[in-house]
Amino acid sequence: MIDVARLASPAAASPLPEIAPDSPLYLYYTSGSTGRPKAAIQTHRNLLFFADAYSRTLEIVEQDRLSFLYTLSFNAASMDIYGALLNGAALCTYDLRKESVAELADWLDRERITILHTVPTVFRELGNRLVPGRVLPHLRAIDLGGEAVFASDIDLFRAHTLESCIFINQLASTEVSLIAQHVVRHASVPAPGSIIPVGRPPQGIRVEIRDKDGRPARAGEPGEIVVSGRYLSPGYWRRPELDVAVFSPDPIEPGSRRYVSSDFGFVDAEANLNFLGRKGGRVKVRGHSVELMEVEAALAACPGVAKAAVLAAEDRGQSDSARLVAYIVADAADRDAQLQRRRLAARVPSYMLPAVFVFVDELPLTASGKIDRLALAGIGPSFISAPREIVPPQGGTECAIAGIFAQLLNLPDVGRGDDFFMLGGDSLLGVELQIRIRSAFGVHVASLHRDATVAGIAACIDRDAISSPQRSAMPVLFPLWAEGDELPLFLVHGRHGQAFVSPHFMRLLGDNQPVWVFQARGLDGLHEPHTSVEAMATDYLAQMRKQRPHGPYFIGALCAGAYIAAAMARSLREEGEFVLPLLLLDPPDQLREGGYSRMSEQAFAAKMTKRRAMGGTAGPVNDPAYMKALLRVALTFDSAIANHRPRAYDGPVYVLSSRQRIDRSGNSGLHNVFTGELKRYEVGSTHADALDPRNPLFASYLLRCLGFIRAAGSQPASAES
Repeated sequence: MIDVARLASPAAASPLPEIAPDSPLYLYYTSGSTGRPKAAIQTHRNLLFFADAYSRTLEIVEQDRLSFLYTLSFNAASMDIYGALLNGAALCTYDLRKESVAELADWLDRERITILHTVPTVFRELGNRLVPGRVLPHLRAIDLGGEAVFASDIDLFRAHTLESCIFINQLASTEVSLIAQHVVRHASVPAPGSIIPVGRPPQGIRVEIRDKDGRPARAGEPGEIVVSGRYLSPGYWRRPELDVAVFSPDPIEPGSRRYVSSDFGFVDAEANLNFLGRKGGRVKVRGHSVELMEVEAALAACPGVAKAAVLAAEDRGQSDSARLVAYIVADAADRDAQLQRRRLAARVPSYMLPAVFVFVDELPLTASGKIDRLALAGIGPSFISAPREIVPPQGGTECAIAGIFAQLLNLPDVGRGDDFFMLGGDSLLGVELQIRIRSAFGVHVASLHRDATVAGIAACIDRDAISSPQRSAMPVLFPLWAEGDELPLFLVHGRHGQAFVSPHFMRLLGDNQPVWVFQARGLDGLHEPHTSVEAMATDYLAQMRKQRPHGPYFIGALCAGAYIAAAMARSLREEGEFVLPLLLLDPPDQLREGGYSRMSEQAFAAKMTKRRAMGGTAGPVNDPAYMKALLRVALTFDSAIANHRPRAYDGPVYVLSSRQRIDRSGNSGLHNVFTGELKRYEVGSTHADALDPRNPLFASYLLRCLGFIRAAGSQPASAES
């Protein structure tokens, strides 16, 4: 029994030993999921540094009441303990292993918790269990770390906290207790399906991204996260071989050290670090690099999905390709693999769609509350949703459509009830589907996004054949996405004349953004291509005004289509219509021919085949008739651009450009044509980089420009003046 009186006696008290600031304070063993567990050492000095940085961001004061949900074996627990201790705040414990997440909200209210620190999986379950309209009134800060944070998490935060509450996403490791922090406020509305940045490092810590060759990566370029500073772990306990592998002297700042993290990320346009996961989080699927975290973010944004995780398994058919498996927590009504596949297909390209959907009641968690991916991988096949029932197609039209589905989606069997988008089709393949239908039947299926089943498309074709026996022309304007409350984006084609956009581009815009696309006359082989930019602009304006008779108008353009967009916008403004700032995607700085006039049909077909394989064009490249029409359109557009003498357009413009297309000679053609306010952002090295929405820098600046343009559309009167 402790003698309290003796301990209270000054004579019995022993002086505290002097401890050097850089003496070891504790060892924390990292997870053994990647191999043999290793113990990272941390010092007194480092702990105080990171606890101070943590406290400053959260502005912890003695009136605060901090949650303590972690076990002591988890490194993040030290931030809670010392964040409270060093600021005189209260630390309130809640054992998630004994108490349920279902009771967590009531505990937060009862204990008047002001700062909630947990992992995203626990926060997600907490938020999804709250009834609509319930607010946690005492919370003034929510701090998440340890896993990726998605836009859907911000939606939960905004729905269940007061406007004064802040949300912090942070990245940490056992070796570096705090790498970066990012503060999100209620007014912030991230793009649906996006991954939230982890922010910037505290003063005294430097973060850089290294490419696969160990060189500094450019802004927006993904690579390995390297952390430098004076407050890194001294190393691993009795593992000198690991110290040599990941720690080294910092060549920039004497006295600092460098840590190679094995985490991947990139730095965006706002200089925020974005976390893309650990090694193994990026896999190859049919030749494409896929970030598992991106698929999880897109799944989390799908209706009916409460929680989701994605793992990669080896594809037995291809040794160098992975097969994605999605594990989903959803209500009974949403436990339909084909339904979830279709919802996800609207957000990601076909190669990012999981091959298997597994519905579970709960995702297994580790002691720290993270998703236990090792346990998840062990869930047996009895939980896997049943395969779809294939009902054979009926009649010649259905059989032909089923054959087109099978070719485009690389499937052995397709039934009459199968839906194109539920089978893995996306907006790009949807364009090619329309092209093949028109080639085979001479019609355009306007209702594709309402009924994309084999039977539904066949019925539409048969009805059209009865009412209009003559072969119909391919429309100049059609919707890629017709739903949503935002002003519709009317997007002008580039040099090929095709209405081509990436599914990634559509995902960035979000479900609430209608998108209509123009394609050039003549791709159907029934009409002569327009020979001038002015003729294209006149035709496209007429088609656009059939869909939207009056403004405001939101117009964008790919590549050289910028000059058509300028002519359209100028005509609209001359007629008194309000035009939002134009959105131009890597237009050429100088008007010149694209070089197609020097190509034979065979060389052009070979070029398009290569571009198709890389995802850079649409259409049946093995169809000689289509390729001949495509070359004719490209040649005519080339000539029209080369001969165009544009008039100045003085409206506001936002431009996303590649480095190779920026004319730094001072004789910029864009500035000669677009004489008003022109905001230009460099988003990549090459034309392909600048048109690839998977390029993080492109995505970041696109969303920024979209926000500016939408804001201008909300106040047309002031913008017009």
